[in-house]
Amino acid sequence: MRQFSAGIMTLLFGCIIFLSIGCSGVTTKYPLSDNPKPIDQDKFEGAWLMDNKVFHLKFASNGVAQISGVKWENDQFQLVHVEMIITKGDKHNFLSVRIQEDGKWMDDYYLLSYMFSENGDLVVWSPNVDIFKNLVEKNHLQGVVTGDKYSTNVSITNAPVRFLKLINDPENLTLFNYTKPTIIRKIN
Repeated sequence: MRQFSAGIMTLLFGCIIFLSIGCSGVTTKYPLSDNPKPIDQDKFEGAWLMDNKVFHLKFASNGVAQISGVKWENDQFQLVHVEMIITKGDKHNFLSVRIQEDGKWMDDYYLLSYMFSENGDLVVWSPNVDIFKNLVEKNHLQGVVTGDKYSTNVSITNAPVRFLKLINDPENLTLFNYTKPTIIRKIN
């Protein structure tokens, strides 16, 4: 799995900050939905602010959300590009987020849970890495665990339908860090 600098993560999508060097994360081999739909399009599209960085989100004709921003690197601005597939479950909503670096899409999708606040801000929760790690180690989920004493990365390889059923179950509320939300402000 690629590692990214904290500056890029803040710019791309504030909810992905936890993926910076030395941090842990959960990815899936496949997006949770293989038939993307522009769910909550009016709520998602527009400009967003996180840590004084602005990024823009718009849906492509294929239903995949495109996110872009700029970063300052090597004395020049560079475009940062992310795509996001939205999945509405029975009880929870999820994002499958993939990052492009040096013109190439990464192989895995980062997993997040989300909702919108009453005033339209995006509230995002990261996965509880330790719980996903235990599920893989106990063979309740197919996947690979990698890392060292500073970080753990869990890559889930289950088919999306089975995996979505597990994470959407109301009994599995500990799978995401619902006590530690990231709030991303919509600015237009």
